[in-house]
Amino acid sequence: MITDPFLARFQTHLDTLLPGWPGGRFLVAYSGGLDSTALLHLMARSLPANLLAAAHLNHSLRGPAAAADQSFAQKTAASLGLTFLTGQADVPALARQRRKGVEEAARWARYDFLGRTAASFQADFILTAHQADDQAESVLLNLVKGAGPAALAGIAPRRPLLARPGEGAEVVRPLLPFDRAELAAWLIGQNLTWVEDLTNQDQRYRRNALRRQGLPALRRLNPRLNQALGRLAALARAEEVYWQGQVEKLRAGLVREEGPAALALERPALERLTVAEQRRLIHACLLKIWLTRRSAPEPMTFATLEMTLSLLGRRRHPGLDLPGGLRAAVTPQVLRLSLASRLS
Repeated sequence: MITDPFLARFQTHLDTLLPGWPGGRFLVAYSGGLDSTALLHLMARSLPANLLAAAHLNHSLRGPAAAADQSFAQKTAASLGLTFLTGQADVPALARQRRKGVEEAARWARYDFLGRTAASFQADFILTAHQADDQAESVLLNLVKGAGPAALAGIAPRRPLLARPGEGAEVVRPLLPFDRAELAAWLIGQNLTWVEDLTNQDQRYRRNALRRQGLPALRRLNPRLNQALGRLAALARAEEVYWQGQVEKLRAGLVREEGPAALALERPALERLTVAEQRRLIHACLLKIWLTRRSAPEPMTFATLEMTLSLLGRRRHPGLDLPGGLRAAVTPQVLRLSLASRLS
């Protein structure tokens, strides 16, 4: 019988999020920080040690401090009798190579590492320690960027690791209903320690600036800001599920393949759709093409969609180059989307 109310609450949520979870194999993304330390200990108290492993990636960003974090993470995993899997990525070099910011490059490196590590451990699920504060920050960051409804869905509780569902482990975020403060209170109450990443204080990073400056002001307006933004994310996520089904129906009736990386949309039928349907369908088609050749930054921006939609105002256009190595052209009967010729 569980006598720890917080652990019981965690397991009850896990029952809802992931029915039948005690039969799976789990890999915890473990940095050694507050959130992932709470997650690792909660899972270690919920499963036999042979079904659980901790995975730690050194991002090559903080020198000796990163090495100290890795040592702490390894000792914590050993104290729990868990398999410890580690790797290293040169995130600054990766950011230059992929023409991304350091935060985005670090995220890509993390999930690449987690995917490979999950395969070696034969994990069914990868657990990350995103919690309610992270969800609130993500929704607000997407809002101030002017992102679309899909981005307001924030961090998904579950998602495939890869773009192709059914391949590889699934990513699960079981801490999303929990605030950072209550995770800290539980760890302190259990006499458990964690490490602090000093880069979390660096306000050159947008998330840190929001955390230190914007969120305190917003919480004065609504002390239950996490819950409010969590509801917004849940509503937006349900809307996205609906739209995914609608777009699949539209694709079945309006889109035909003209090769491995070329799609033709029937223009007369496309022009009878609402603007919302047009944007959703074009977005889905461009993303499908881009996924065949990830050689450039993802082009899915509002400007990309508007550039493509602008072609519907012309009777004919030989071709318009789009961000991400994509191309769009129109005839009176067809909107044709493909890779740009230089990438074909």
